[in-house]
Amino acid sequence: MAKRKKKKSFGKVFLPVFLILLIVFTIGMFVVDKYGIFGLFGGDLMEDISPIAGGDSDFAKKYKDSKRVNVLLLGHNQELTDTIMLGSFDTELKRVDVISVPRDTYYERSDYSGAAYQKINSIYKTEGVEAMATAVSNVLNGVPIHFYDIIGDEGVAHIVDAMGGVEIDVPMDMQYTDEGQNLYIDLKQGVQTLNGDQAVQFLRFRKDYPTGDIGRVEAQQRFIKEAFKQSIGFGFPKVAQTAMEEVETNMKLKMAVRIASNAVGMTAENIETHMTPGESSTFNDASYYLVDAERTAAMMEMIYSITPQEE
Repeated sequence: MAKRKKKKSFGKVFLPVFLILLIVFTIGMFVVDKYGIFGLFGGDLMEDISPIAGGDSDFAKKYKDSKRVNVLLLGHNQELTDTIMLGSFDTELKRVDVISVPRDTYYERSDYSGAAYQKINSIYKTEGVEAMATAVSNVLNGVPIHFYDIIGDEGVAHIVDAMGGVEIDVPMDMQYTDEGQNLYIDLKQGVQTLNGDQAVQFLRFRKDYPTGDIGRVEAQQRFIKEAFKQSIGFGFPKVAQTAMEEVETNMKLKMAVRIASNAVGMTAENIETHMTPGESSTFNDASYYLVDAERTAAMMEMIYSITPQEE
């Protein structure tokens, strides 16, 4: 498994997300920004990218000429991926679609017994990142996945601290303790600037949302957008170095630079968030999120079918 970290810097865009949304661009854009090496690498970008999952699906074949680069974004705690997202970057439209997959998504695995092992967030711990990529691809209608970014809670905290915090409106008092997970959440309602530790608390809280984990997914997406908007003017070198130290990815520096050069001109308005359609259900004495395959397929078709004329 290749390891490399990234950092990002392109004018208005830095996703300090623990979810590393597009840390795919971090190193690349920083290098491009600093050294001005646009056009250094020639050739068709997509011809030089091979999927780690979903490459042979009907969906991949239908959209084989698509100019989208897809990155699996995983935020983990104690080897369980509490945050699962797919960052899909359209290199032609300079658009990013972030698709969240709830951690409790039911994903049957006949080789494993026990209710917890039928949840998609258990796959990374038991089978590794490529198996996780395959599962997410299967859930999302066979979409090809090219790269992955992985970060833990401590990495999230360090990156947010390097940014100087993220201002956000906490929708309610958030209080929760789980000594087994070493999780202590104590946030007050209202607009405030969260430091790294507080950001992790905000991102992991789910207890009092009426929709449970779905409420947390929506909060995570809101955090991404707020961080995105607030990214102008922070100290790139410090944040970049921190991100490079905290993120594990299979993307090489040269590829990051090539992808990043296609992102020049992106702003916060170029990011859209989505969640896998479905509903929560309880069976086998466990709570699951059941994906609606038909609606999910329609969502993926919609994302991939957007054209410049429709924008």
